[in-house]
Amino acid sequence: MGIEPARAGAWRTDDFRSTDFASAFAALFDGQAITESDGLQISLPEIAENGAVVPLTIDSTLSGIDKLYVWVENNPTPLAAQFDLSPNLLPFVTARVKMAESGYLRVIARQGKNWLQTRKWVTVVQGGCGSG
Repeated sequence: MGIEPARAGAWRTDDFRSTDFASAFAALFDGQAITESDGLQISLPEIAENGAVVPLTIDSTLSGIDKLYVWVENNPTPLAAQFDLSPNLLPFVTARVKMAESGYLRVIARQGKNWLQTRKWVTVVQGGCGSG
């Protein structure tokens, strides 16, 4: 399955349904090669006092990035956000995400036909998805 060109502009509500991380991730990327990249930077606190409002900034000096996905691996709905970007601009996104519990926040970026990722562990003191 994977990401097909016909889906590129479509809003996929199924991608945001509650499920476990491994199943949701596999359904969206279908075994596509995803490479670790130090060209993607994510800034967020190492310790989040309140998981309901965890500030996040994603930026990169890599050109050609047209899509970003934000995954919170231990959330009931692990896909937290999807951003469609112009590949002519350098990506810079700031947002707040909810984190139910401590775990990895992972960012996946599409750069042409390549998929890149980076992730960071966040310790959540008080959960933000009803588990606090």
